[in-house]
Amino acid sequence: MLTFIGAVLALTIFLLAVPVNLVYALRKDDVWRGRLVVYWMFGLVRVSLRPGRRKAPRPSKRRDVIVSGAKGALRRRRDVLAILRMGGLLRGLIRLSGDLLRSLRPRRLRVDLVIGLEDPADTGRLAGMLAPLRLLFGRRTVGKASSVSIDVTPDFSGPRLQGYSCASVQFVPLKLIAIVIGFLFSAPVFRAVRLMVRQSLA
Repeated sequence: MLTFIGAVLALTIFLLAVPVNLVYALRKDDVWRGRLVVYWMFGLVRVSLRPGRRKAPRPSKRRDVIVSGAKGALRRRRDVLAILRMGGLLRGLIRLSGDLLRSLRPRRLRVDLVIGLEDPADTGRLAGMLAPLRLLFGRRTVGKASSVSIDVTPDFSGPRLQGYSCASVQFVPLKLIAIVIGFLFSAPVFRAVRLMVRQSLA
């Protein structure tokens, strides 16, 4: 029995240690179109996702429901702010976000946009603001496998937003899980959980 559990645990760790590649593509012509593809097990497993359109929620006609919902949202916001003010939790969340971002390995980034505003002067100012990005990330290779290509073209004829963007990011699930577990078992999280339990019992 212990041998079987050990074998299952070893297999699980091995599967989680296999890198996962995320590839997205986003295109804007008349409408936004996007696609996200997940590659795992060295390309043997492939999952393709296409975001669907979400229906806008119907507005409520009852004023009392709107007022009560606003009061509940305000109360929940105050509770969240009180929890975040606890010592170390906000810093822990910022550190968690940084660790998660550092664990991602961008392999490729390409951005080709055509942007125009209603006022040609505003378009010129926007082009001037984006010029450093073109000089910094115009077309270059980062490391051995990562490449960055950013090309933004101004259009002075009128409002316009068209273009294409794609990127490929690689990460190891086991590393992400270790980072999240380390955060969940930290002292600020334990203090926040105690506070939430007290608020629920009050």
